[in-house]
Amino acid sequence: MTTLPNSETPPSATSVRKLTIDFFESGVGETILITFPDGGIGIVDAHPSQTGKRPPIDQLVAGRKIHFVCLTHPHADHGIDLIPILRDHPDIGSFWHTLSQIDVFVFAEGGQVPNYRSPIREAVEEFQKKWARFLIEIYGNAGKRELPHHNLRADLESTEIAGVRIHILGPEESEQNRFTSAYREIARGQRKGVPDPNVLSAILALEYGGTVILLGADGLKKNWEAAIRKYRRLGLAEAAILKVPHHGASNAFEFSKSKDSYLDLCSQETIAVLFAGDVNHPEERVDERLRTKTKLACLANGFKSTRLPSNPLGIFIPGAIAVAQSVTPCQSQISLEIGSNGIMTHTVGYTCESCQFCPT
Repeated sequence: MTTLPNSETPPSATSVRKLTIDFFESGVGETILITFPDGGIGIVDAHPSQTGKRPPIDQLVAGRKIHFVCLTHPHADHGIDLIPILRDHPDIGSFWHTLSQIDVFVFAEGGQVPNYRSPIREAVEEFQKKWARFLIEIYGNAGKRELPHHNLRADLESTEIAGVRIHILGPEESEQNRFTSAYREIARGQRKGVPDPNVLSAILALEYGGTVILLGADGLKKNWEAAIRKYRRLGLAEAAILKVPHHGASNAFEFSKSKDSYLDLCSQETIAVLFAGDVNHPEERVDERLRTKTKLACLANGFKSTRLPSNPLGIFIPGAIAVAQSVTPCQSQISLEIGSNGIMTHTVGYTCESCQFCPT
């Protein structure tokens, strides 16, 4: 077990209740498991790893009470493995998501909408083409189970689970309304496309013992402007842990010196956890700033992979087609614990400064 430089050993393992957060290497996607002080868990997105380094989802949740299953936004790389949880797990408290009631109706109904031609039938068919089939399965299974839905919006009050305060920093209601308007226009044949689903990303701040975990999902720059304002309005401490937004993409990071970025909520001691599933992530300038401002910990880093020769032996195979080099995972898991006294301990995995696999 490695301990963060600024942490201390808790006085007694039994006297301090702990919040644990596990980040699992998930290929192009993300899997985050939160274990609350009462032993129950929360799942924030889930996607299997192509390398098999992440345990099967049923093993991760077997025999455990799930307080909530959270889909941060409607993209498949964040939700594929939520489907079997919603379908099969016997003890789920609620389903958290950022879609409107219209979205929920469309995806929960799926193929159940009557077959006669109508604007809503045409809209459903359009959504099934434009949005991954996995959403139909997610909302369909949540609907069959009649799970309580908790819509995540920045204007809603914080919630508490086992002594952990969960603050919703995004998305704003106005962004959800933009999607609702788009669906109505599609149903009337006045529009074909919908806005970028990344702007629906749930940006969450978990607070325990005065220590903050900031989960940025795929929030974009426009999302972070409002999220940063609310974070400061709540008087939260600098984040001890950051899930790097949008795999380290530049469209989530504010480079202008006149505006704040999510890194302005962090410190030199912040553990910044990076999921980067392809060679285009993170963007080089974002990678540089993460390493300068935080203690970066990569589950996968495409920038690292692009530094490696794709064909080191120079072998040429006639007829072979060149393909983009896949990302080599840096490590399979990063786990951190926070005690009720606010002390954080790094229990599994490495930061880049101590990891032989990460670029320096």
